[in-house]
Formats: sequence, structure tokens, C-alpha cells
Amino acid sequence: MYKKYNTNQTTLPLELSALLPQDHLVFVIDEFIESLDWSAYPLFEASEGRPGYHPRLLIKALLFAYSEGIFSGRKMEKMMLENIAMMWLVSQETISYRTINRFRSSLFCQNLLPELFAEFAAKLKTENMVTMETLFVDGTKIEANANKFSFVWKKAIERYKASLKEKAMQYFKEEIQPLVDQAMQIDDSDELSTAELEEIATIIEQEIQDLSSDIEANPVKGKNPKKQRRRTLKKHLRKLVNDFIPRKKKYAAYEEVFEDRNSFSKTDTDATFMRMKDDYMQNGQLKAGYNIQIGTENQFALAVGVFPNPTDTRTLIPFVDSLTILPKTIVADAGYGSEENLDYLDQIDVEHLIKYNAFDKEQKRSYKSSDKNRKNWEYVAEENYFVHPDGTKYYFSHISRKKNTSGFVQIIHVYKPTNPEEAPQKSFNYNWHYEELKEQETSKLLSPEGSRIFAQRKIDVEPVFGQIKANLGFTRFHLRGKEKVKVDIELALMANNLRKYNLRKAS
Repeated sequence: MYKKYNTNQTTLPLELSALLPQDHLVFVIDEFIESLDWSAYPLFEASEGRPGYHPRLLIKALLFAYSEGIFSGRKMEKMMLENIAMMWLVSQETISYRTINRFRSSLFCQNLLPELFAEFAAKLKTENMVTMETLFVDGTKIEANANKFSFVWKKAIERYKASLKEKAMQYFKEEIQPLVDQAMQIDDSDELSTAELEEIATIIEQEIQDLSSDIEANPVKGKNPKKQRRRTLKKHLRKLVNDFIPRKKKYAAYEEVFEDRNSFSKTDTDATFMRMKDDYMQNGQLKAGYNIQIGTENQFALAVGVFPNPTDTRTLIPFVDSLTILPKTIVADAGYGSEENLDYLDQIDVEHLIKYNAFDKEQKRSYKSSDKNRKNWEYVAEENYFVHPDGTKYYFSHISRKKNTSGFVQIIHVYKPTNPEEAPQKSFNYNWHYEELKEQETSKLLSPEGSRIFAQRKIDVEPVFGQIKANLGFTRFHLRGKEKVKVDIELALMANNLRKYNLRKAS
């Protein structure tokens, strides 16, 4: 005995929402997007042609698709035909994948996503899910949507450029200059600029035209040396036009793209080659990617930043600058504990619990009793010298200033012994300001309250990256260019936020 069925019979209910569980995610997405004040967003409305889809409909579709681990525009379009929840969310419209992709890459979407994060943070605060007082900051590297073999390295370009500079000047002096009748004025520098190379090419073209006119006006029987000279000039012209000038322009364009980076991808010039954690071949292969920084509370991503530099140290200041509301306290791991970062947070009056690189090492019993620990050295302030545990005195020698790429200057005091040959070490550097900052940070981190808050970091910010990578399958970007990549990760994080909010609300 089997249960009877009829696929051609009309059935009720016709309302799609009745087919979905009451706690389905699409209801949360719909409620959140519809609650926004859309009068603040200037919408483009065409006076002719078919009316466009409202951005509310498109952003809802994107958020739900991302929450299901769907990132392809074609698959989103397919969801609108087959997925009941998506059909209800978009009012049974079937939006072309081209429209979805254009909206996702649009300037409107780039401006909308940060507003969604601000509105969602306000909603969480109203419902007492976050306090907006403590922000846990961490970063991860995600592979760019770029060919892994499309790399351009700064050192290689500098080497090629130097070689081109030498070859071009030598070629001009030995091959071109003796053949050209017209005088050429070039700078006294040891390098030919692109404009000078183009000027040389123009002069050679004119020489070739004059020779051609002369050959036609005065034909010669047998071997004509003017024809040989014309062939030689044409060869030199091809060398300039097809080799020297394009390479010169290409290297100049590459230098503009590099800025302060050491590499970039030809496929996505905003992406930088960096080491990824998911190095399955264990060969240290570099991949084009972005450094993603997020700030979380209660495992909700409240802020996100996209950076091309592989290290976290130089991302903290621009990330904090991008925050619309500054928290009372910022918590981060050792990758952010530079002198510049700690000093900056003090200047803007933001409390911080940030480990510096040597913090864990300094807490070990072996280090506390070691001669390398400066706390075990005696310091005589009146004469400004340190005394090593073995009795060697290190006197102040001079001040060294180190300037990093962001312009921050470290003031380092250099101390040297009177007898360097017999001393345990010939000299050592001491940054008084940084040591004072580290002392303050250590005191806060080792306090009961500081230890409790810092321990929260591992279970607050780090799981968010695991959720979008493992649960949503977001392990590689789907758009190219820094601004579009930011939209891509913001959609993934907001989708994860809404999933988390829905689960907690249901429980």
C-alpha cells in the first residue's frame, strides 16, 4: 500500500510563506532590510524603459544567497526559480544574473553595505546583544579572485628597469646617434625618459621618410647605400617602438601600482601576494590575497576593513580611523602591539589590551631570571648607564631614529660598554618610550579584569572567520578590486550576522 499523489492537482496554500518555518532566516532578512529608512539613499529612477528592481529586493537576495553559501550570480538566479524561501523573499521575481552582478559591483552597493553594518549594530545595541564598549580585533588572509601565476615583484621590476635604462642609453649612443643627421637634444642624465625615446622615434621616422623621398627622386642602379641605411633605421625604429618604449611605460605603470607594496597581481592589481594558512602543499607558496580586519563583539562583526599589506601591524590605525563610533576598549593579539599603534590609541583616548610581540616570552620563568631581561640589569639614572649582572657597564652613546613607511619615528637610545671586546655584547638598543608603553600594557594584561577580557578575544573574534570559511564556504573572493572585494566580504559577514541573530532570537 502506497500513499496516492497527483503532481497536476492544484493545492493550497498559495501563500509561499506558509510553507516556511516561522523562524526561517528570510523573515529576519526581510524585516531588517524593510526597517531601513530608504529615503536617505538617493535612488536612480529611469524615466523611460522597463522599471528597475528596487535595491531592497536585490540586497535581500544577495544576503540570503550568501547565507546559503551561494556566491555566483547564475546560481542566485536559479535559486529564484527553485528555492521557495528565495521566491518568497524576492516576491517571485526572477532577476537576471547580470542585474545581480551589476548591482553587487555598483557604487550604490559599496555605499550601502557600511550603512547596513551601522544600522545592524544599532539594532543589536537596542536589543542588548552588544554594548559597543569593547571591540575585539583580528585579521585573516583570504585568497583573491586572481591567477596565482600573474605576479609582479617590485625587486624584479627594479632590476629590469635598471637593465633597460643601461641598454637604451648604450643603444642610442652606439647605434642610433651615428646614423641620424638631425641633432637631438637630450638631458645630461644617464637615463632616457619615455618622452625622449618617443622624440628619437619621431626623428628616425622623419629620417626614413627623407631617405625614401631621396631614393625615389634619385634612383641608383645596383647597390644603393641609402637603402641599406634606411633598413638599418627601420630596425632601430622597431626596437624603440616595440621594445624600449612599451617596456619603459609598463615599468612606470607598475611602479604606480606598487605604491608601498612589494608585489601585486596582474589579474587584480589591488591584491598582494602573501602566505596563506591553508598551505596544503607545505611549500610556502605565495598567493594573491587581501588582509581582512574585523571588529566583533558577542561574535557579531560590527566593522570590517580590507588591506593589501600582509602584516596586521600597519592595519590597526586605518581600521580604527574607519570606525564610525569608537569603542571604550580595543582588544587585539600580539600582531598589533607596535609602539606606533599603542601610542596612537593613547592619543585618541581609547583603552586597549594588546599584546606586544615578546609578551608571552617575557612571562616565562626562564626569561625572568635571564641576563637578557633588562629588568635584571641595574640602571644608574644620574650617569645614564646600565650595569650587566656580570658587572659590565653600558654607557649611553647616541640616539638613533628609525622612520617606518608610515612616517612614524622611533627614538632609540644606543648604549655601549667601555671595553667592547670583553663585554657580553658590544652594544644594545633601548627604546624608553616603547618600554614604558609595554610596561603599562603588561600591567593591564596581567590584572584579573584584563586577563578576563583578553581571554574573551579567542572565543569572540576568531570563531567568526571560521564560520564564514567553514559554514558559508567563503574561502576565496568572487570580485576583483579593493572596493568590490570589500562588498564581497561585507555581504558574507552580514549574512553570518543575520544567521547568528536569527538563531539567538529563536532560542
